[in-house]
Amino acid sequence: MGLQEISEKYRRYSNDLMNILRLRTKPIGVALIDKDPSELGINALRPVKHLRRKLTFCQMTAAARYYGMGMVATLEDMACPGEIIIFGFAEPPEYFLDGSLSYGLYTKTKETGRALDSSLPRLPAGKYRALLTMPLDNVAYEPQVVMVYGTPGQMVKLVTAYVYTSGEKVTLSASGKAGSDTAVADVLLTNKPRLALPGYGDRIVGHVEDYEMLFVTPATMLGDIIDALKEQNKTNFIVYPPMPSVFYRVDFGSIPVIGSFYAEFLREVDEKVKKERGGANGE
Repeated sequence: MGLQEISEKYRRYSNDLMNILRLRTKPIGVALIDKDPSELGINALRPVKHLRRKLTFCQMTAAARYYGMGMVATLEDMACPGEIIIFGFAEPPEYFLDGSLSYGLYTKTKETGRALDSSLPRLPAGKYRALLTMPLDNVAYEPQVVMVYGTPGQMVKLVTAYVYTSGEKVTLSASGKAGSDTAVADVLLTNKPRLALPGYGDRIVGHVEDYEMLFVTPATMLGDIIDALKEQNKTNFIVYPPMPSVFYRVDFGSIPVIGSFYAEFLREVDEKVKKERGGANGE
């Protein structure tokens, strides 16, 4: 499949996600590639070359979903130590693994810091040479992973869509320290979708709102997920936003202070209606 066909496919996927879920920002495609991007002719901004600064993965994904800007970064473009290690662009030094980077901030002791840091997913060092982030409606390369930011209600819709075809639950893993980068790494390692609570880096420099969560899926599963979203929409039950139940009688008598007046008035109305119906039936 050529780039034009790939781009058109993911543009349709993006439009479907935006319309069905009523997303506020664009879904994001992510690719990690094992070649220099210049060798592949990828048309995307380079942080250092075009913006004169290094950027974090959180900033790159924010540029994709807010501005529709695709970016490609090699090691020289990366500003965040965590993402460099998580995505395997360098070997972690000892203090990345012995708890030093969590102790006193994320954990009470160095031992618990070591347990936390060693539990974070990491891609094999040296496997990839470049990281590409793209708005899903304008990909410059076929993504391996798709990221969708949204409300908990939108996340539930995506989860039910995945469950619809797989019968499997979606895992939510959170530590407060890590966020989008570890979610992407975990999906690449397990080939399973997952939910994530974006961490402080995502929220401070990636402009993730305090009500937003993250759904990450292998790109190869996105077509089935979207088909399930469409099928479930036909039920008029598993939809977003949820359809409220409105066919019940409101209890105006429960309103504080004045509720008794409303209740008495409505009782009088009911009595009047009964009498009028009785009179009409008796004539």
